[in-house]
This record gives sequence, C-alpha cells and structure tokens, in this order.
Amino acid sequence: MLDVLGAEQAWEVPGAWVTAVRQRLHAWGQDQRSLRPLRPDAFAGFAKGTPAAVWFTNQVAPLLGGWIPVLHGDHADLGAVLAREFQRPTYRIGGAGHIVRVAPTDWPLQVIAGAQGFREQGRKHAVEVSRDVVAMFTDAPPLAARAKALTAAFDRVLADRDAIHLHMTADYPAIVQYWRTTALTDAEHAVLPELAGPNAALKYSLNSLRDAHAKLLMTIPDEYAGDFAQLMAGMILAGRLTNLPPGVAQILGPAAQDVEKAFASARTGFRPQAWLEANTEWLGRAVRHDQRAAAQTWAAAATRVSVHLSGALGDAPWPDPLIPDLDALFRLLDRDRRPVAVAEQAETSLSSAWDNAQTTPQAAAKPVALGPVDFTNDPLAELDSLVGLESVKDSVRKMVAEVKTNLRRQELGLPSHERARHMVFVGKPGTAKTTIARLLSRMYHQLGVLEKGHVVEVDRSDLVGSSTGTTAPMTAEKFREAIGGVLFVDEAYTLVPENSPGDYGLEAIATILKLMEDHRNDCIVIVAGYHREMQRFMESNTGLASRFPKLLSFAEYDTNQLVAIFELQARYKGMTYSDDVLDVVRSIIPPSPRGHNFGNGRFIRNVLEEAISNQATRLSARDPDSLTEKDLRELLPEDVRPPMSMRAEDYLFQKPGT
Repeated sequence: MLDVLGAEQAWEVPGAWVTAVRQRLHAWGQDQRSLRPLRPDAFAGFAKGTPAAVWFTNQVAPLLGGWIPVLHGDHADLGAVLAREFQRPTYRIGGAGHIVRVAPTDWPLQVIAGAQGFREQGRKHAVEVSRDVVAMFTDAPPLAARAKALTAAFDRVLADRDAIHLHMTADYPAIVQYWRTTALTDAEHAVLPELAGPNAALKYSLNSLRDAHAKLLMTIPDEYAGDFAQLMAGMILAGRLTNLPPGVAQILGPAAQDVEKAFASARTGFRPQAWLEANTEWLGRAVRHDQRAAAQTWAAAATRVSVHLSGALGDAPWPDPLIPDLDALFRLLDRDRRPVAVAEQAETSLSSAWDNAQTTPQAAAKPVALGPVDFTNDPLAELDSLVGLESVKDSVRKMVAEVKTNLRRQELGLPSHERARHMVFVGKPGTAKTTIARLLSRMYHQLGVLEKGHVVEVDRSDLVGSSTGTTAPMTAEKFREAIGGVLFVDEAYTLVPENSPGDYGLEAIATILKLMEDHRNDCIVIVAGYHREMQRFMESNTGLASRFPKLLSFAEYDTNQLVAIFELQARYKGMTYSDDVLDVVRSIIPPSPRGHNFGNGRFIRNVLEEAISNQATRLSARDPDSLTEKDLRELLPEDVRPPMSMRAEDYLFQKPGT
C-alpha cells in the first residue's frame, strides 16, 4: 500500500511492477554506456560504480508523490525499495512508517547538475537519462500526473535544438532559470509548482492549506480549529517562531494582517502540545464521519506549510513538534484499511504490470468496521495495526530484517551471522506480550525459520510438578509440543520463588536450558514477566543471560492509547460509538502512576465487555421487534462504567510497580 497524503486515493503497488522496474535498473547497471556516478558524495550508501539512472530513480520515486511528499505504507520509501539491489546497506520502511521528503526546487535536474563537467554529448545523455527514469513512473497511478508532465517537458527539450544546446553548453544557473520560466506549460506548472522556484512552491502550499482547511471546516465544524488566520497563528507558535515570516506575509497579502492579529491574540498561554492534540482529535472526527480524504489532504497541506515555516528548506532543524501529528493520523487511517491481496505477475512491461494488477482506490473510511480486519497472511500488517508499542515494533522489524538478510547470505554462499532468537519480554499485564509472541512465531514460520509457527503458552503450573521426579518430564513434554514454534513462559519468575532455594522450579529451568541446546534451531523460547521480577529470574541461573540475548520492554499504555484500544476493539465487535462515549472511557481510566497489577489492554477489554453487557440490559426493557440494527450496535455513554470485576478505583490505592 502506498499513501500519498493529499491525493484522493491510496494504491496497492503491484509486485510485478516493482519487479519490472528492478529489471530495468539491472539492465541499466549492465549497460557500459550508462552514466556512472556523477558526484561521489551524492551516492552515499550505493555500491561503487552505480549508474546515475539507478541513483536518480532512488531520488525521483518519492518526489513524484508531490512537493514535500508525505508517503506511508509498505512502499513508503519507494525509491529504496526499487533500488535496493544497488544500495549498501539496503533498507525499507513499511507499515506504520511514514516519510516526509524535503527536496530542492531543482530536484528533476540532479543528473544534469552532476554532468556539468562532461563534454557536450555527455551532458545531452544526462538529459536523456533523466527523461527515461521519470518516464518509468507514468504507469504508476499515484505518481502518474507529475511523471507525465515532467516527461513531456523533457521530451520538448530533447526535440528543441536551441533548448538542448542550452543544456549542452550553458552553466547550470541558466539551465535552472530555463526550467523555472520556459520549460513547462501552465498546466504542467500546476502539478509541478516547485519547479517555478521557492516562492511559487510556498504560494502553492499556502493556497492548498487554505482550501483544505475551509473544506474540512465546512464538513466537520470545530470551534477550536478556528479560521485560516487562527490556524496559521497556531502553526507559527507551534513552530516556535516569534512572528510571521516576511515571505509568507508577502504571499498572503492583506490576509497577513488577520494572521498577525490572531498571532498576537493566541501567543499568551499558547500550549503547542494541546494545540497539536486538538487538531489530531479534529482529524479523528473527520475520519469517523466519512471524511478520510479531507483529513489526508489537510494533513498533507499542513505538513508542507510547517516545513516552510520551520526553515527546513534552508537546512534548519526540523520543527518540534511535527505539525500535524502524523503518527496519530496514520493510526486513525490504518484502522479502516483492509489489506488487498495483489498477485505477483511475470510481466516485464511496466504498463501491463499496473494494468493487470488488482488496484483498489482507497474507500472512504467507515465510522465503524463490521468486523476484524483479516491479517491471517500478513503478520507485519497486524503488528503495525497495534496501538502504541513503537519500540517493540521497531525491534521486531529489525529481527525480521536480520533473518531476511541471513537467508540472502546463505543463498549467495556467504557466511551468515546468526544469533540465538530466544527472548525476554518485560512489562506489566495487558501490554500485548503474548500477542507479539504469536506474531513473531507466524513471521518466522513464513520466513521458513520455524516449521509450524505455533505458540505453546505455559506458566509454572504447566512445568513444575508437586513431587520429586515429575518436573523434568512435565517440562520436556511442553517443550516438545512447542518444537517448530514458540514456547512462551508467562510469569517466568515464578519458577524461582524468593527464599526457596530447593524449589522444583530450578529443575524446570535446567531442563529448558538443556532442551534449548538440543533443539537450537527448532524452537524459540520467550520468557515474560514484570521488569524487576524478571531481573531476579535472569540472575537465578548463570546460563540464562547468555541464552536470551534479546530483551523487549513493553511500556504501559498512556490514556490516549487505551482509548484508541477501546475504539479498535469496539469496531472489531461491530459496535458504534460517539465522542461522548470515548469521553466516559477516558474518565474511568485511572491516572498514572497506576497500580502494579493494572491490566492495561485487559482492563479496556473488560470495560468494553461490561459496556456491551450494560447495553444489552438497557435494550432488554424494550420490545425486541422495535430494535433496529442501529440500536443493537450503538453504545451510549450510560453503557460505559468501570467493570464490576475490576473497578478502576481499586487500582488507585495500590503501590505503583516498576
């Protein structure tokens, strides 16, 4: 999936199209006539001798998504995906990752810029290479409009004797000036505004934000969002600027006075984080009310303007905080996205690869999903759909990348760098430790590392017997069940109770360690529990630390993340809810620091189950024949109460844990 924020659609990127582009890049790499690297510093991360066409493909792919593009999805870094065979090391950002690229306004001329020291035919060849690279993307729907406009401009240059002579003989500033004033038609400038220069790009970004803000306000009114002048004032203050930049004021014209007044009014007591959260909440309501495209367009326009305001175009530091909160926005968008299977195909034609692949326009977001998204064959997508856990997700992606790299090393006959895959999970209850273990097992199964990919969950009662001679057989039986998958030992620290030196749990640990050595590549063991207790567990046996080289720490969810989990689980159960319902959910979540045994995700699951039960009780007083589908699916604020079995206030008096 590739999202280009601001576009009306998101597209699946067909595997056949990616393969076809890579084949073309490989052919260029074998062509001895291809331009070799033009500037060594520009080719950082690429293999020595990489053709200019390959490097330019890596640069062009994201920028064809728009001026300061905001890209998201499995092919967010499309350039790296396409050119990965030539990069050292390769990398890929996918799933929940997003990329914001800031480009110079002469970005289509980078090969031409690098060929300044060449002879005339070499400089002409640089124009031809630039044209051929851009033309590859005219069959890629999310990038096609800009690619076609740029290809047409290159074609005119190559067909015009005077224009090509300019490119072959003039200095580079003259070539840039030609592209800003002459090379493009008005229609082409409309889709490639940055090529007219920084002022034109800034004007385009401001006008886009003005239009996007007006349209979103019309459909989703919000008093806090304010008008365009108030929005600009908030963005200036959030970017830690002391006044309206002169360049922005010049473009806004008379409207600049309104922005300056709003700025003066808002600066006293302005809180950037509160302002950011309010805008993110507004985008969330837009998504829930079928205005997904409008929210995307607003986010893209706001991001472009924030880049201008921050001075990032002049290599100044990136604004802090980001405007808007793209991570939060993507979580909102991802909840309503259903993965679309795209068959791999054998075609080498870029056009046929796109035309024959199943491409699905992104549907407008529904306020409620009628059931859980089917992630059966895509555990990475399921990982990305989880709320929070950013550091854990990053660690899992790195582990998967290590496996893929080692598999490729083996294919090429190179020595692999294998590490033991056994892990320690530390964190409070309900922080998705078991869920991550199941996803890891499925991922390793798909990669061919584990034969079955199942998980056997055990605790002390499954491993430790009540008498002499029973523990080792019990432990061995459970380990044998897990061969080909994962043995997940929950609350592993209970195997070594404090002040019990002769406990049978020590025998269970010794048995597990021996079987781990005997079945080194057949089973992954994950031990889990609280931070402090797991530290004591790891110190209980000198062989434990060396057998478990990887530790994943599961942070407690904050209030916003717990509310997001409620939303996700409610939609999975086919329930609808209003913002008022979410406000009640937020009110019953205990504040931090929370008790040692606070259930996190489990607590929220109980809140939802209790709410559904309360809804059933409320509806039972009505005539069953009068109940509509809306009645049966809708949760009301009065349905949401602390679960009877574990009320929130019970946790407020417990001593906080680690």
